Amino acid sequence: MSLAKALNLSNSDTQILTRGCFLHDVGKIMIPEAILHKDEQLTKQQWGIMRLHPEIGLNILERNGYCNKKISDIVQYHHERIDGKGYPKGLSGDEIPFFSRACAIIDAFDCMMSDRPYRKRTTIQQAKEELLKHSGTQFDEKIVYRFLELEDRFFDLYEAAEARGNPVL
Repeated sequence: MSLAKALNLSNSDTQILTRGCFLHDVGKIMIPEAILHKDEQLTKQQWGIMRLHPEIGLNILERNGYCNKKISDIVQYHHERIDGKGYPKGLSGDEIPFFSRACAIIDAFDCMMSDRPYRKRTTIQQAKEELLKHSGTQFDEKIVYRFLELEDRFFDLYEAAEARGNPVL
């Protein structure tokens, strides 16, 4: 919601982005736990399975009658990259729906700020630098700059969670 406000989105578009971000990884419920929680690098085969989660997520939404195209796009395309090296379709630039590009930034930041079985979380500053480093190639540059301009109170949530040793979500 903070990013939606920074992007001057309407109330309905804010709801779309928010709901899509909450649902973006729904396809992971069909990925085996052994892959999701593996504490070392995935094999090529395991990575291939993991990369299926956007399409699986789209299928879950469609099978359950969830038909908001913009939200479905977030689920399906949140791993596409501006330079075309993402998945599942290899879309690039403006071919990637706007809300998917925004979700990709939120998701990447949150992932960097969360402990994983194979690595510890980064600092807020390191995560910001990583987003900036990959803006224009992995991430939409304009959205990255808006994200980085968010009020300190947004990032304070992560600082507080870091201090407690708990994830934000």
